[in-house]
Amino acid sequence: MVADAHRHRTTLVGRGAELERIVDALESARGATPATLLVEGATGIGKTTLLDAACELAHERGFVVCRAKASPVEREMPFAVVQQLFDYLREELSPGRDDGAAPHGHDVITGHFTAEVDDFGETHVHQAIRGVYRFAADLAQRSPLCLVIDDVQWADVPSLRWLNYLVHRVVKLPITILMTRTPGIRPTDPLLIAELEIYAERMRLAVFTTQDVVHLTERMLGHTPDEKFTQAVLRATNGCPMVTSHVLGLMRERSVPPDEEAAGNLLRPESEKLGQSMLARLNRQSRELVEVAKAIAVVEPADLDLLTAVIGINDGAAADQVRQLEGMGVLAPEGGLAFTHSVIKSAIESAVCYREREELHAKAARFLHHTRAPSLLVARHVLRTSSRLGAWVVETLCVAADTVIVEGDPRSGAKLLERALGEDLSAAERKDLLLRLGLAETYFDPRMAVVHLEEGMTGLDDPETVLAVAYRLAQVLYFDGAYDSVSEVLRRTMSEIGPEIPAAMDMLRLLERITVPSRDPTAGQVDFRQFDEHEWRRGDAHGRRLAGLVAEDASNRGVDLALCRKAALAALSGGAASILQHPQRMVGALNSLLRADEAELVMRYCDEILLEAHREGLTLITLLGHTLRSRAHHHRGSFTEAVADAELALSAARTAKLPPDHFGHVYAVDAQVRARLALGDVGAAENALRPFGRSRALPQTWHHTALLHARGALRMELGDSEGALADQLECGERFQAWGRHSPALRPWRSYAALAHLWLGQRKPALDLALQELKLAREWGAPTVIGRALLTVGIATGGTAAAPWLTEADSLLRRSSARMLHAQVLLELAAARREKGQHDAARQHLAEARTLGEQCGIAVEPGERLADLTSGSAPRAQVPQPAEPTKAAPRDPRTNALALTPHEYRVASLVLEGNSNDEIARKLNVSRRTIEFHLTSIYRKLGVRRRTQLSSALAGFVSRA
Repeated sequence: MVADAHRHRTTLVGRGAELERIVDALESARGATPATLLVEGATGIGKTTLLDAACELAHERGFVVCRAKASPVEREMPFAVVQQLFDYLREELSPGRDDGAAPHGHDVITGHFTAEVDDFGETHVHQAIRGVYRFAADLAQRSPLCLVIDDVQWADVPSLRWLNYLVHRVVKLPITILMTRTPGIRPTDPLLIAELEIYAERMRLAVFTTQDVVHLTERMLGHTPDEKFTQAVLRATNGCPMVTSHVLGLMRERSVPPDEEAAGNLLRPESEKLGQSMLARLNRQSRELVEVAKAIAVVEPADLDLLTAVIGINDGAAADQVRQLEGMGVLAPEGGLAFTHSVIKSAIESAVCYREREELHAKAARFLHHTRAPSLLVARHVLRTSSRLGAWVVETLCVAADTVIVEGDPRSGAKLLERALGEDLSAAERKDLLLRLGLAETYFDPRMAVVHLEEGMTGLDDPETVLAVAYRLAQVLYFDGAYDSVSEVLRRTMSEIGPEIPAAMDMLRLLERITVPSRDPTAGQVDFRQFDEHEWRRGDAHGRRLAGLVAEDASNRGVDLALCRKAALAALSGGAASILQHPQRMVGALNSLLRADEAELVMRYCDEILLEAHREGLTLITLLGHTLRSRAHHHRGSFTEAVADAELALSAARTAKLPPDHFGHVYAVDAQVRARLALGDVGAAENALRPFGRSRALPQTWHHTALLHARGALRMELGDSEGALADQLECGERFQAWGRHSPALRPWRSYAALAHLWLGQRKPALDLALQELKLAREWGAPTVIGRALLTVGIATGGTAAAPWLTEADSLLRRSSARMLHAQVLLELAAARREKGQHDAARQHLAEARTLGEQCGIAVEPGERLADLTSGSAPRAQVPQPAEPTKAAPRDPRTNALALTPHEYRVASLVLEGNSNDEIARKLNVSRRTIEFHLTSIYRKLGVRRRTQLSSALAGFVSRA
């Protein structure tokens, strides 16, 4: 007996205890002790499958098995279940028996009553019940009898009365009665079912456990599943046997093994097929249940009011249907009209046709609008139907779009506005929607924004609206490098609104000067100082817009540092949510702060902006935010972090599928090249610049001109001094022709001066350095002045460089530019040494090394300061030629002294056999950070792979 139950348990997963109880009941019945079992469980939990196994067990034990399935369709047909039970025994019931008489109940069983239901009187029915009972008892005397009834709640009343009659009287007959019932469904006769439950043993089927999923997976896929896979299946199916079987069946069809990879990308059941199966089960119970389930799946109503509105029934009927669905396990008990699992919801929703879904959402939208629900809730349903609902829809969608855009989600706002364009609109309403849509698209789809803004601007009458749209359109075109179009838009706007808003003219000219490169000295002539400070500091949208223009123009031209700082802060005063809506203002204001030596402030703004941009999926803002943060890290000397942010910016550019010459992509490459060069990773910098060529002409745009400066720096590192000089001079010629003289923009003069020096041209080098120093003093930022002083000191050379370098040292102590300060201290150490001031030189060198370690860079003094590091006596200095000489290769063990403490820690963990991921976890940093540290370690030690670290660091790591 136990062996039989075990055999079936291997094919019927998770039902071992139930099968053993059924076997016990069958064995008891064979001993003339009847049993009645009632199996209960939600839809899809496997009640019918359990009955299938029970019937097989009964057949194996010699039982005559009579099976029936009750149905709502037959619940008005008297004795419909009885007839199903004994239908296949008709031959045994034929009148040609030895005694010449038909068995009791023969007329009922052979269906003679079905056509004359109305003629039955109570006496006649009672006689039939007793007759069928006698027939069943007679049949049981010949062989054990197993009566199996599925969905007993739908049995007709006469059959239910017969069942109760039988259960009361089968005291010593070999009869087993097995029934299933779905809780929650209102039965044909609740009292008769309740009476039946009194005399039956009830078994409630449970959902799958972890072990059940393991066994079913082994049976269906032939492999023991990974633990993570098992847990993923349980989460995805909520332990529902029907859904679990669908998932595993799909995996079997596609030959997907149940491993960890499958857990991370679990195949979902075929929603339409599963949904049709689920709806068919519901339809067997009640057509009304199907309609309610579909409405809840599609509309997701929060309460009964909305549900009753979309399906057209009263609250009482709806509440009753909901209770039935909860009892069936389709809806979660007291779950607020929520399905027990998302898979069931998705399956049912997928089985609803497109037209029906649209109509349900249209009804929901109308009802919610009528009840004055929040616009976002109404809009959610409007978006899911293409039905034209009336004029109220446009206003509702616009209010909802404004709300989500202000909250930083322009993509959702654009979807709402696009839906509004599908309604019947007047010409004025259409223009307004196009402008709103274009403004929303500027955050994520600039090219479509241009199309919609230009279409919406045509024929506009309101000057203030024209001004606002032109400002935004100019920004979008600027980022796309379409400078001619920017100029056309601004000049057209000036001619249209100039007579009506004279004050706007200067602002538009200022915008043109900032946005459009022009060699025309009269282009954009305006004195930004004429703008009243109270006007751009008043804190509204207009004031922030004007403040951004003032700050960017001031830093471009290198005048009035204090005003630039105040204006930049005013432009950013609306916070991240405000600045996300204006990419050009964000870039202009943060660049202005960076040029004003406010790197820490820029970092805080970037962190806030990136948090919002990532949350809202604004790829362009993410790209610009990471690029600006990379520049801020570079300014501070945090070069590893600068590379990381530049990589993230380039990743965002790839995600956005930007063309190589797009502003955002070029801007990110510029940041990447500069950061890589600072780390000494010349190969990576060269790879980043490869799409633009080492020497080909670059377009006449702001961003390509900035890239010229970075390319010149790379060519210098590659030994191409002439090419480096050409790039720096061309960069400077462009900026000066466009009226951008400030060295804070790009210190091209310093880089060109160093190229001149490498070519042995000291006078032009000094001339450029002094020009930069003059302009830097006019600007006033310590970092800009410090760099210019450093270049003048290098160009001057010898002991005469000391005053310039001393001043630079004093200034940079107030700056966050640590690596620039280290370079100044290194040059100052050389100048002190030449004057015989060796103690001061050593102090400067030690301080330079400390700053270098903070930046992750080894400060290498070179041969001119070798005696300071070795402790040997000072030697007489022989004048060196201007041309550089290559240093001899150094011992890696000596270079190990240049590693920072953090690099020592990384190196020691490598030698312990840890992978990059393991090191990242132990140090609580990203894998990318570890890779950057290893690149720096390899470069300093002169090795190429981690297997060479052991010999290079022998004796050093253990001391760290």
